[in-house]
Amino acid sequence: MSQGVTNVISAVRGESSKWFPAAVFCCSFAGVFVVVAVVETESEPEVLALADVGRLLADLRRLVAGVDVGDFGPDELRELTSDVRAGQQALDGLLIRIGMAAEHHHEKGRGRGAEGVLLGDGRAVRGSTARREAARSRTASRFGRLADAVNAGRLGGEHLDVIARAAATLSDEQQQELTSEALVETAVSEPIDVFNRWVRREADRIKGDHGLADTKARQAASGWKHWLDEKTGMGQISASFDPERYEAIITRVDHQLARLANAGGVQKNANLAARAAFELLTGKAVGGAGVPHINVVVDWETFVNGAHDYSVRETCGGHELPPESIARLGCDATIQRIVLDERGVPLNVGRKYRTATDAQWQAIRAVYRTCAWSRCNRPLAWTQLHHIHEWECGGCTDLCNLIPLCNKHHHAVHEGGWSVRLRPDRRLDIYQPDGEFLATARPDRLGRRSRRQGKRRSAVAEPAQPGGP
Repeated sequence: MSQGVTNVISAVRGESSKWFPAAVFCCSFAGVFVVVAVVETESEPEVLALADVGRLLADLRRLVAGVDVGDFGPDELRELTSDVRAGQQALDGLLIRIGMAAEHHHEKGRGRGAEGVLLGDGRAVRGSTARREAARSRTASRFGRLADAVNAGRLGGEHLDVIARAAATLSDEQQQELTSEALVETAVSEPIDVFNRWVRREADRIKGDHGLADTKARQAASGWKHWLDEKTGMGQISASFDPERYEAIITRVDHQLARLANAGGVQKNANLAARAAFELLTGKAVGGAGVPHINVVVDWETFVNGAHDYSVRETCGGHELPPESIARLGCDATIQRIVLDERGVPLNVGRKYRTATDAQWQAIRAVYRTCAWSRCNRPLAWTQLHHIHEWECGGCTDLCNLIPLCNKHHHAVHEGGWSVRLRPDRRLDIYQPDGEFLATARPDRLGRRSRRQGKRRSAVAEPAQPGGP
């Protein structure tokens, strides 16, 4: 990577530099284009004159425009992407601070407020973007700890979106408990989707109802509407369901979709899914619609004695359910026991077949929400079970030889030259076609179980790894 690019990235990230700005802000306010920059030196920060800022911005634009990513190899592209993401988070934080300052002035009767300043003349961003950024600024302003974390570059816009959604369900006193130092540390150490689940569970813990109030609110907010689009001539359906009913519906549609795909020898696609839904709704599905069902993953302690701090009580798609819903569903359910070893890994529950049995799929659902590939969030329903040691080469259909892969990553292993190695604790090592190691992925549900055990043993969690193709 060229030194110029490194300097640009260091400038955006706020790292020490004698001539690049640690922070640059450009906006249109009241029709006047304003540029402000602060340079970090070995002594006190220096506020630059407008002419100096113009020169630095010109250099910055020139250097960025001159980056030829075609000259970079895969490792350099990953490094550059990581730096750019860090720079984006720093700039997001700067916009949040701008919004906080603009809102402060607006409260004193000066200026247009956060939304007006962030929108500018409307040429650079849409109104919805400015409103989202203004909402992030207000979230940070309400909690001093969040504002400090934003100023330090530890929290970005997506983190604040997650916090705002959870805080909206809490009282003012409960919101202060949510925004603890543990929240900031989790945001820094975990991927955003893991952080999202952590915040939701923390909000449930603070409310003390394990999500019951939220579940009732989602049930009450469920709705259905339909209309004919005069422009396209297509009928449109829009529906919202609480997680339990949503999973019952999509599970039924996914089963019918798989049946149609297998019968026709074709790949699953959106058109075939529409046909599956139509056949189910109109009673034309072979064998009838059947009884709607939902697969729920719950630990035995929760099932028998109720929720605890480390309960696992969620649908296969990862949507958490309150203990009351678990108890109701358990009244008329087929309960399958999945025995886990001391690491939380399912023991073998079937073999002698090339294709995985229903029992093996149930065991996989107890550990995975998504494709097993690093940072892939495609749902488990979209995956196929891949044999690490191929069946044709003597591999068995046991859990120790099976991982769920989405269509993209399944093709990457079979036709793309990528390779994987499954460890006994179900961590998956991923290797590029040239044999170079890429990342280690851990099943998300197993990751939670390991973190739970880690807390009990005061163990240190492993750092997150980068993704793949």
